[in-house]
Amino acid sequence: MPKVLVKEILCLSLQPCNVNKKIIIMKNETVYINLLTDFGFKRIFGREENKDILIAFLNACLAEFSGTITDITYLQTEQIGDRPVEKRVVFDLYCTNQHGERFIIELQRNPQHFYADRSISYVSRVVSQEMRRGEREYRIPKIYSINILDFEADEFKGEKDYFWPVQLKDKNNKIFSKKITLIFIELNKFAARNQTSEFSGELQKWLYLLKNISKMKVPDKRLQDGIFRKLFDNCEYSKLNTMEKEAYRKSVLDYEDVQDAVRYAQEEALKEGFEKGKEEGREEGREEGLAQGRYEEKKQIALTMMAEGFDLHVISNITNLSEEEIMSF
Repeated sequence: MPKVLVKEILCLSLQPCNVNKKIIIMKNETVYINLLTDFGFKRIFGREENKDILIAFLNACLAEFSGTITDITYLQTEQIGDRPVEKRVVFDLYCTNQHGERFIIELQRNPQHFYADRSISYVSRVVSQEMRRGEREYRIPKIYSINILDFEADEFKGEKDYFWPVQLKDKNNKIFSKKITLIFIELNKFAARNQTSEFSGELQKWLYLLKNISKMKVPDKRLQDGIFRKLFDNCEYSKLNTMEKEAYRKSVLDYEDVQDAVRYAQEEALKEGFEKGKEEGREEGREEGLAQGRYEEKKQIALTMMAEGFDLHVISNITNLSEEEIMSF
């Protein structure tokens, strides 16, 4: 169990934590790199020698929407607009397959509003680049935008599903065009919903590893397939050279800064809810308002722990909420 996180969460119940005064309670030796860091994600999925890992991941994500991908070619990730006023776009990963289809893969750790608009603008940039002056036919390749989100997007607030495919459809829900498919994957919702020890498909295996591989000391016994063996092998921290280890450490710090910012925002929301509860208590009964504030505090702690993949019974013991109540959030 990640003891550091437990201590950090428990401090929420005592008083707001100052994110600028981070206390390291315990640091375990790193065995596998964190795939949610920029370094880890691009090292594993963005290198030519590992393209079979990316192919396996893409096939897991797009099983319902595209044929089997057997080969890919990495493309230039930086996209410069045709006009000076156009915004520069840099994809995390960008590639094409044996049929000329395009794949944009984005890992977004920092919460941001209007993320759907961003993903649409990225796809639009690819579409515009496929248009050639003088050609009378519009031949747009199939474009798949896969967005891995380490936060809850505004567009899916309150929804429990973690996998959101989006395509162009008409008013009768009939597909208007299969040329563009956007996939949104919310990792925190996946972690909150998947408390069982079994996986129902390949995609769940990949999302579980994205979220948890850096916490493991040995490979998960349930993930012994060939491609996953290669994944574990390439994620070993001890195999990085000195420069790579330094780059990884910097990437981890950047990732933790984002997580700290998120926690701080959660704490501020928690304080606001508590103060609101106290204010309502003055109007409708102080005790009732304080009780509501404490309940909202426990709820936020439970949601944070669920997002980090803690077992339900552990969350229940810490928050004194029932497992059924926790799963209803």
